[in-house]
Amino acid sequence: MSIIITKETYFTIIAGATRYANQKIPFDDWIEAYGIFTGKIEGKKKDTKLIITDAIPIMHQEKNPDDIVDRLHWKEEDYASIEQIENENFEKNEFIVGWWHSHPGFKIMLSGFGDRMTTLSYQTEYNPLGFALVFNPERLVRQIEKANKKGDPDIKLKNDPGFKIFRFDDISKGEKGSYHDVNDYVIEGFDSIEEMIVQAQKLVIDVTKYLPKENVIESYEREINNAIQQINSQILGTDEYLQTLARKGESSRVPDVLEKQKNEIKQNVKKTSVQVKKLKYFTRYLEYKERETIIPQLKIIFSRWDETINKVDEMLENISKKF
Repeated sequence: MSIIITKETYFTIIAGATRYANQKIPFDDWIEAYGIFTGKIEGKKKDTKLIITDAIPIMHQEKNPDDIVDRLHWKEEDYASIEQIENENFEKNEFIVGWWHSHPGFKIMLSGFGDRMTTLSYQTEYNPLGFALVFNPERLVRQIEKANKKGDPDIKLKNDPGFKIFRFDDISKGEKGSYHDVNDYVIEGFDSIEEMIVQAQKLVIDVTKYLPKENVIESYEREINNAIQQINSQILGTDEYLQTLARKGESSRVPDVLEKQKNEIKQNVKKTSVQVKKLKYFTRYLEYKERETIIPQLKIIFSRWDETINKVDEMLENISKKF
């Protein structure tokens, strides 16, 4: 039985985990992220395939000083997210097939009671193909696995996707039972494994740049406001400069200067639009519970940028008419 993982599903795991553990965040503040897989089973017997259709970020670890060991603190909104996802997928004849979470900067395994019990909640007699995927962004970027024993050297890897998949050998034995690696999986959407690793590592860099750990609305609004201010400043500066030339009796220079300024402004719009497009793209990797509240507000923020660039040609035309 093969597990089929799409490119976008793989990227969602990377983004959902890297958002909370990257080079912008001090290592001691790295935290785990948690999500679920939805999918369907196709084929029969030996040709059975478990098709993963989505990897949805659900929640992230919140450190509590009262905890003896770090753990996930579930909230009602997290349970509500999963229930809503189940209902949505039931209508598509799909279901929750497993879960994923991150081990940022440490060994990939089912660690402790929590990981084991969560895995068993998905791998049941009704869903024996349920599984757990554990991802470490550092493993992907540095291509190393932490040593089994403290003091031993890290294990070097090659073309490793940064994760492992696990299933219990016998669910009837509960959380004390043994589990094994599931190696029968395919990540689709790449021409080669080398290409996959390069793109995955680039995604880590982009997530670090474009998807903040918190205060997403404030962060995106600041970026958009700065971009709008820069364009408006360029246009205003062009107008003032041309007026200065006219006052100095250098009107003959106006056409060349105006053309040069138009090109610079349009190049800036083009460059900034690429950055804004990336901001929009990364909203797809928000946690499920964030999407309903954050995305509508971000659309309003993005619309201000769209309105600004749609008026650029008109504003430049008005300037040229003055001279």
